[in-house]
Amino acid sequence: MKNILFLFFFFLLPLSHACAQAWKKEVESTIDILYKAMISQDKPTLEKITAEELSFGHSTGQIENKSQFIQDVISGPVKFSSINTDSQNIVLADDVVIVRNNSSIKGIRDGAPLDIKIGVLMIWKKHGADWQLLARQGYKLP
Repeated sequence: MKNILFLFFFFLLPLSHACAQAWKKEVESTIDILYKAMISQDKPTLEKITAEELSFGHSTGQIENKSQFIQDVISGPVKFSSINTDSQNIVLADDVVIVRNNSSIKGIRDGAPLDIKIGVLMIWKKHGADWQLLARQGYKLP
């Protein structure tokens, strides 16, 4: 009996760990999708992965709702060429995920080169089978 229990837990524990980490890979993938959609100005994707209640805060202090954020990405003064992250930390809290990272953003703003590095806090919420961006705040790094 002890051998059976040992074998059960020996095989079950790695499986449960893999399942517990599946949400993290989903969120990382969704963040990548968000950034690619911002670069390519993909309106349908932006609409799908942002919550109706979106609050999107820029490091400049500007705050946008969902429609303002999408409109700004599609026809605003900034055209993104790359968005890369480092020091990413992802924490699950019930059906919400808290993400912090540092983002390096390159592109063009009003015809001039844009090259900034900011901190980012994002809140993602599970909506059906998908993760949606509920809130995002960029901030200047020291």
